[in-house]
Amino acid sequence: MKCIVCGKETDGCLCENCRTEADLEKLCKEIIAFRPGTGEKPLWEELSGELNSPYNFRNLVFSISDDLPTPRKEYLRTLTICGNSSNVPKASRPWFYEIYDAIRDHEDLSVEEKSRIDGIALGALYMDYDYSQADRIATILCESEDLPWQCYYNLAEFYTNTRRYEVAQDLITEALQKYSNDPFVVQTMQNREDKNKKQMEKAASGKQEYLPAPKENKEEIRKKYVDFLKSIGIDAELPTPKRKSKDAIPVNEYPKPVETDDPNFDTFVAFDLETTGKSSKIDSIIEIGAVKVVNGKVIESTEYIFQELVQPLDYKKVSVEITKLTGITNDEVYSARPIWEVFPDFMKFAGDAVLVGFNCMSFDSRFVVRAGRYSNLIIDNKYFDVMRYVRKFREQIDSEMDSLTLGNVSQVLNIENPRAHRALADAITTAKVFLKLKEMDKNTEGTTIDDILSDLGNW
Repeated sequence: MKCIVCGKETDGCLCENCRTEADLEKLCKEIIAFRPGTGEKPLWEELSGELNSPYNFRNLVFSISDDLPTPRKEYLRTLTICGNSSNVPKASRPWFYEIYDAIRDHEDLSVEEKSRIDGIALGALYMDYDYSQADRIATILCESEDLPWQCYYNLAEFYTNTRRYEVAQDLITEALQKYSNDPFVVQTMQNREDKNKKQMEKAASGKQEYLPAPKENKEEIRKKYVDFLKSIGIDAELPTPKRKSKDAIPVNEYPKPVETDDPNFDTFVAFDLETTGKSSKIDSIIEIGAVKVVNGKVIESTEYIFQELVQPLDYKKVSVEITKLTGITNDEVYSARPIWEVFPDFMKFAGDAVLVGFNCMSFDSRFVVRAGRYSNLIIDNKYFDVMRYVRKFREQIDSEMDSLTLGNVSQVLNIENPRAHRALADAITTAKVFLKLKEMDKNTEGTTIDDILSDLGNW
């Protein structure tokens, strides 16, 4: 390795002569301030470029500072850990708290250095959700006349996220004026300003403002946060908890859908589902539509139809594509009942009837299984898949049809669907397609589709 001062080959980062002659503290500060890629220090650019990350170059401070006394050594090592950011990484915070308590009031720290380390403590305490202690330090810092830019940043972030936006903006403006000649600081503070403005806009429009989102003890920490806001005179309430999925029947304990390919039944329930997407594993039902067919008659009256929007599991979002296709929005489904309330009503409507759907064995039945699991309701109804039934008549209907979609098949059979891609309309259309196909099945071989449509009349 080369000596980082003179460039001579040596066993460590400093040759014996440079370790003796160099101002070690000044050297440490220069290393901490070094930003790879600027080209200002060619030797350091070369040496840092040989590391896994050029920024690991600053870790040399730990070796160089060994010969420095307390509190200089601890202070410089703290700055090294922070690097170009304003904060101590989570893993290093226990160490930092010990160092902070030991050196904060040491006489060999200048006023500016005490402010710098206070700013670091503010960030650490805030990120560890100790709002009261962070606020105490923030008050002390705001009374100081000469703050490092990192203190301004942590203060602004703390005040933004404790909903004191005007105070945060004042601090950002002051920092931008004070450090106007440092492009790095200006860009960093402008980014902080953008975040503060976005939070101000949320507050002005009545949207949900910042809330902490820890991985553990979320509700406890959020309550602590809200209690702190109230203690400083800011009106805040915990958001209403979202309704979560009920305990579901395990997948391996739930029966698989049972299909029948025998069309010889005249009473059934035709159904259709609208969902947040196309995956039965991750998407959710947002609408159920069904019609009860009795003795081969489609009766579109209240007693014989079922239609209801459904709140998606765990508030999964309706994709933009699905909204364009169906017209169903997140606002509509979020105010609907959850599946474990809607689905039992649907099955009460269906009873033990055969469930007739279009492509239901590959799609809808899988969502029905999930709905049954989350409703703790075993579904043993048989399914009849009209799309599979259509294949029997493919040549007779239209051998050149692009694909066997409900829309294509119903169009060929002259069945109008006034509201395609809505569950009830698609369910009624499915019922009519099935009944027409049954009529075709009864006719003798050689009968044309035009003959059948003429006999059946308009639906």
